Amino acid sequence: MKVALVTGAGQGIGRAIALRLARDGFTVAAADINHDALATLAAEISNTYGHRTLGLVADLNQLAEIESVFASVQKELRRLDVLVNNAGRLVTKPFLEITEGDWDAVLGLNLKTVFFAMQAAAQTMIAAGTAGRIVSNSSVAGRGGRADQAPYAAAKAGIISLTRSAALAFAPHGITVNAVCPGVVDTPMTRQIHQARGHALGIAPEESLARMLDRIPLGRIETPDDVAGAVSFLCSPDAAYITGQALNVDGGMEMD
Repeated sequence: MKVALVTGAGQGIGRAIALRLARDGFTVAAADINHDALATLAAEISNTYGHRTLGLVADLNQLAEIESVFASVQKELRRLDVLVNNAGRLVTKPFLEITEGDWDAVLGLNLKTVFFAMQAAAQTMIAAGTAGRIVSNSSVAGRGGRADQAPYAAAKAGIISLTRSAALAFAPHGITVNAVCPGVVDTPMTRQIHQARGHALGIAPEESLARMLDRIPLGRIETPDDVAGAVSFLCSPDAAYITGQALNVDGGMEMD
């Protein structure tokens, strides 16, 4: 059975991706800092699909813990076919209020971690001769500026750039590298964003969210399963000739 490692798999988009890949027939290795969330995910996968899930509690800000995650996957599951970089964090603050700590926290988990996870996954796949898949969760925020999310937008733009660089580096080994760019997804992170924006604008969080949803041509909020479906496609045989791409999965918010 093929193996997929999903980071930040404890909730939201990462959880939906882990469940979808389990449905697709992968054994899932799920990495997250939240032990209880991983246990709940593993139980759901087992009860629904009868698959084993390898839960890996890790602080992916630390290079040593990234390395430990990949070593555990190799030791316990003996192979790696897919890496999905999903772990991330967000700070919503005016540009002039961003601190060094904010910058380091966001760029560390959202970009540095992605780079070193790509590196570790490729090393594992190349050593095994596996024509693997790497998919990273970017964002429509990486397509343009965000006055109140500057580090996040910079990191997500960086993921698109890393995706292209890695696609070039790993193509000779048959490894494809792509990204997905979700829009307004119904997750705790989105609710956090609109709490902060609503407070800054002096309006209710619901009004802040409604203003954003008005920009979506398809007229509804995105679900984590919408993102998971796109990731599933990029990990499937049908996507074997796609690499170096950043796919908008956003209901039409961005069209370039």
